[in-house]
Amino acid sequence: MYKRQALLLIATVPMLPARTLGLIPLAIIINSVVGEIVGSIGLPLYLDSIGTVLVAALAGPVAGLTTGALNNVVWGLLNPAALPFAAGAALIGYLAGVFIHRFNALSSIVRVVGFGIVLGLIGGMVAAPVAAFVYGGTAGVGTGALVSLFREMGGSLIASVTTQAFISDPVDKVIVMVVALSLIHISEPTRLRRIS
Repeated sequence: MYKRQALLLIATVPMLPARTLGLIPLAIIINSVVGEIVGSIGLPLYLDSIGTVLVAALAGPVAGLTTGALNNVVWGLLNPAALPFAAGAALIGYLAGVFIHRFNALSSIVRVVGFGIVLGLIGGMVAAPVAAFVYGGTAGVGTGALVSLFREMGGSLIASVTTQAFISDPVDKVIVMVVALSLIHISEPTRLRRIS
């Protein structure tokens, strides 16, 4: 599994301009720090893709994909729980770039919310099997509590993790998209500009 992620990174990194590559370490720091803080306080959210979505907004889908995958590989050195989610993080980065650049996902708050929900549902579908089969549904403090609640209500492991993902992930990605939009408007209030 990790060989595919390494090949993905090897294939995408040379395609990116130097200015885009300079954004990725900052995005990794944002993702990891915010993700660790949110994970430690027990919220049933992640907020660990703010930097990924920001890079995707500024530099496009391939940059988002690279940032998502590389983030979880690097973060996985400090927090091994992040590593199995690298492919899902790459998908989130890629789709965020597609949604933002092809479908103007950041053009209005309604579109931000709508595309955030779609991004969260897709991310939840990808992450739920990993969380269920690698971690038994307890990959996070807050999300693990929701999984435990659904299990107590009679749900199977995969059903409980999927239900939690379909609740937490859309809310998480809407917040991430709103934060990315806010950061872009703070730094460049007149228009969204792609780094090339």
